[in-house]
Amino acid sequence: MGHHDEQARARRVRRRRRLEAMRGRRRLNALVAASTLVVAATTMVALGVRTGDCVYAEGGCEPSMVLPVRGGAIMARFDGPAQVWLAGHRGVDIEADEGTTLVAPADGTVSFAGKVGGKSVVSIAHGAWTLTFEPAVTALAVGTEVHRGRPFGTVSGSSDHCDGACVHWGVRTTGRRYVDPERWLRPQRVVLVE
Repeated sequence: MGHHDEQARARRVRRRRRLEAMRGRRRLNALVAASTLVVAATTMVALGVRTGDCVYAEGGCEPSMVLPVRGGAIMARFDGPAQVWLAGHRGVDIEADEGTTLVAPADGTVSFAGKVGGKSVVSIAHGAWTLTFEPAVTALAVGTEVHRGRPFGTVSGSSDHCDGACVHWGVRTTGRRYVDPERWLRPQRVVLVE
């Protein structure tokens, strides 16, 4: 009986040590997580990252891009596919009647104007990004520079889902991966604080 008591006691000691080790790891993980949050918050304060209460003024924060339809409303949001070849909504649809003026969301260069699969498309190259609009037409030649907030074309021509009611705006990388255009409509400001 004494031998069994010793084995049971040894098992309890081992179990207690394992529990203490697990609690210690949990405390350590919690401490690391809390430290990481503090460092991240401190870094954000040090850098002056602000995304909420931005002031739209010289030197203030503003979105990286503007909506291509002045005063427009988004009626269908981005729903990107998991893989580039799968179905999805690769941009946003903005309310716009036939003939509505389109403004450049950002500085760039007209990189395409014509038909793609029967759709009227205008594309603007902006750094590593290509901004696409359909249905859209422009009188500008490929290679023409466009400037943020300035007219570059009109909502016109054929589309597979926007005829006469909206314009589809997409943003894609050089690898044909589309990203949500609304991402660049949110104000952000990053400044160094001494």
